[in-house]
Amino acid sequence: MRDNAELRVTLGFMSEPVAYDHRDVLQQKQILTDRLAGLGWGTPKLLAAMADAPNFHFDAMAQIHMDRWTTGRVALVGDAGYCASVLSGQGTSLALVGAYVLAEELSRSDVDHTAAFAAYERRMRPFVALNQALATENPGGPASEESVDRAKNGISLDVDAPVSG
Repeated sequence: MRDNAELRVTLGFMSEPVAYDHRDVLQQKQILTDRLAGLGWGTPKLLAAMADAPNFHFDAMAQIHMDRWTTGRVALVGDAGYCASVLSGQGTSLALVGAYVLAEELSRSDVDHTAAFAAYERRMRPFVALNQALATENPGGPASEESVDRAKNGISLDVDAPVSG
């Protein structure tokens, strides 16, 4: 970043929710140091650099699971409705496909928004589930190649194609 003079690193750990003061950056850095102190490779060097980093962000990586993505005349798309988390690597893909499918369903002249919203959810839910699973199926490691293939092929943009499941 910035003329190759800046490095950005993501450090993380799995846990139940952690209680901390959202305004206390020193506490947040200490939490990371405590959780990752025993790791090898370059972790000690990264933790030392983190201690002096002028820019720092600490937050949970999470997924969004909602019973429905629409209500009334409002529809959610992408992270607002079905964030798969940065661990899936599919956030942009889900958002773009979701926007496309929603627009396609809304553009059908013989369909009111209620029916369009139902079709959007019916088409997207299996695709979202497959992509969200990429972040959780192998904690601490990448998803299997089979799962990645299943997820990327989990939807057809052909409105007349059968929904996979």
